[in-house]
Amino acid sequence: MSKNKEPKIPMRELFHRMWVPYKQLLPYLFTYRWRFIAGLLFGVGAGVTNSLVPLTLKRVADTIFPDGQKHLSADMLQAGPSTSTMVWVCALIPVVMLARSLFGYLNTYFVTWVSLKLLNDIRNDLFRRIIAQPLAFFNRQHSGMLIGNIMNDSRMAQMALSQVSADIVTQPVTVIASVAVLLHLDWRFTIIALILFPVCLVPIAIFGKKVRREGGAEEAKAGMMMVILQEAFAGIRVVKALVREPHEVNSFEESGDFQFVVAMKVRRAIEIVGPIIEAVSAVGVMLALVYVGVRGISAGTFLALVSALFMMYDPVKKLSKIHLQLQKALVSTERIFDLMNVKPEIQDAPKAIELSRAHGAITFDNVSFRYRDDLPPAVEGISLDIQPGKSYALVGQSGAGKSTILSLLMRFYDPQAGAICIDGQDLRTVSQASLRKNMAIVTQDTFLFHTSILENIRYGRLDATDEEVYAAAEQAYAHEFICAQPDGYHTLVGDKGCMLSGGQQQRVAIARALLRNAPILLLDEATSALDSESEQKIQLALDRLAVGRTVIAIAHRLSTILNADQIVCMVDGRIVEKGTHNELFALDGQYRRLYDLQFKSHEVETV
Repeated sequence: MSKNKEPKIPMRELFHRMWVPYKQLLPYLFTYRWRFIAGLLFGVGAGVTNSLVPLTLKRVADTIFPDGQKHLSADMLQAGPSTSTMVWVCALIPVVMLARSLFGYLNTYFVTWVSLKLLNDIRNDLFRRIIAQPLAFFNRQHSGMLIGNIMNDSRMAQMALSQVSADIVTQPVTVIASVAVLLHLDWRFTIIALILFPVCLVPIAIFGKKVRREGGAEEAKAGMMMVILQEAFAGIRVVKALVREPHEVNSFEESGDFQFVVAMKVRRAIEIVGPIIEAVSAVGVMLALVYVGVRGISAGTFLALVSALFMMYDPVKKLSKIHLQLQKALVSTERIFDLMNVKPEIQDAPKAIELSRAHGAITFDNVSFRYRDDLPPAVEGISLDIQPGKSYALVGQSGAGKSTILSLLMRFYDPQAGAICIDGQDLRTVSQASLRKNMAIVTQDTFLFHTSILENIRYGRLDATDEEVYAAAEQAYAHEFICAQPDGYHTLVGDKGCMLSGGQQQRVAIARALLRNAPILLLDEATSALDSESEQKIQLALDRLAVGRTVIAIAHRLSTILNADQIVCMVDGRIVEKGTHNELFALDGQYRRLYDLQFKSHEVETV
């Protein structure tokens, strides 16, 4: 058996698979049900008035060409209808066409309005669900694929729910009304013309499988293109530093070429159905014309029959593609709800406590945590009492577990063993939002948004006034360099702050943390990107900020934490020493070795 051969799916199971995700989409449609119903009704009106066109043509032809004559003689004009009667009868054509156009326009307007609203709602909801996930979720996912889910998959789901739903209602009405007109005009002609109609279902069934298979691959490759773009732009400095522009372009082109091949397979499978139906319809028309010639019917009836037959073509063609479009959209819709149904690993308890402004007492009670089951513990057996209003410094080699302590404290992760309490409350019993409102953090990896300096600082507290932003910048010793920028506080910082130096970025981030005015301050290498002069200024600002607050600082540069109330030395995820600088220095243990190594290295560099 060929490896690419798709396993046969029973039709009943296929419809069940298709119905489940679309049923989940219906609540989005329910919000705009009246507009959608209005659109459907206008579509029904368009279908009904469309079927009146053949009858109108018959009426006009029978009036203008009585008894099937090809032209009017003078005697016929005297015996036939008056000129005014002919004008009024002929006026039926623009009246019916105008009504059909009006109904069609209103149908398109309302369905499009609902469609765009649905797209917006689905994207908003999907983004809301994704961004609510904990950090562990984003560690496993690729941001480019998530962008593809939000932008591409939501568009496919919206198409399936709105446009296809409208076609399922309006197009059958058009077909049924046209068939009714045909039967009214001549039932024998109708049977001959439609006898081949079931043949049209054969290509739909044959090519439907291919669309379902290749459609999933097409959307997956569209997601991969998002991945390549996102990584290339996010890592542009590395790309350019290593001269990898040709490599990235080649990767993008290869992805595009593959998507082109897959997309063409899908389009061929979808579009081939139309020509097949056209060929079958042409055979039906041929037989119908033979019937007309044998039976000898009037010109008006013939014109009406042929026009009714051809007016059925477009609705039948659209109906023939619905099954294929639904199958193509099925993969995207399933992916959307797979994401929406992912339950966050970190959730608020059912009756989570809203933490007011914390005093800052923090307790780690025999806490152990590992990022994955197949990895060694990041921290193990951590027990630590942090007193409110005191400053604590975490020191140790890279990988000792210092940053993990901060992540656990902010409840980005939950420990597998032990408990962390704030003011006597287990973190798992308080809401995440109220917990994090009590904390401000400055990390070693400064992130600034592509907006103004003012808005980047205000991100710490969105309701802060401009004056409060200025005050925070002054405390962070950032006001002077900000005022020197081309547009001052309104200067755009560029992508991830690239228009500012590393030290300037760090001071903007510190100003953001100062503005937050939280009782607990977390510093993860907060002064790592600063020169010695700036570091001294920031240290003075942090010393003032620390008054009355609980400060937990991670520092590789021990000179920045010599005055901490407590220094916690960590090795391999465990606390090995704890005390003041003088106490730990006198122990001549791990902290002393770190101190000697760093300061001796500094002396050598100075020499």
